[in-house]
Amino acid sequence: MTATTDVAMMLLQLVALTIPSVVVLIQMLRRSENLPWRLRKVSFALVLSSIVLLLGGAIALLAYFALALSLPLTMYVALGLVFAGLCPFTAFMAVLYREHRAEFGP
Repeated sequence: MTATTDVAMMLLQLVALTIPSVVVLIQMLRRSENLPWRLRKVSFALVLSSIVLLLGGAIALLAYFALALSLPLTMYVALGLVFAGLCPFTAFMAVLYREHRAEFGP
């Protein structure tokens, strides 16, 4: 492996370690009852932007691996499935926000 590939692997591991902590923060945000709606809205925007940026970084890193290494067809299928898995995750975030807004919003 080259130094670039090593750095890309470390960044991918960092993304993998960061996403679960963001999910925990979402759970904590959902349970907080002392925040005014405006601050909740800003918090959801921050969490959503964090997730989008982390997933964007992960996609860029996976694209690097796909282009820099000659991968077998099964790996390209796996990458496609991972990208397709982002759609339900995005829908889940939208449903979570709507439910939270209905419960705590104006």
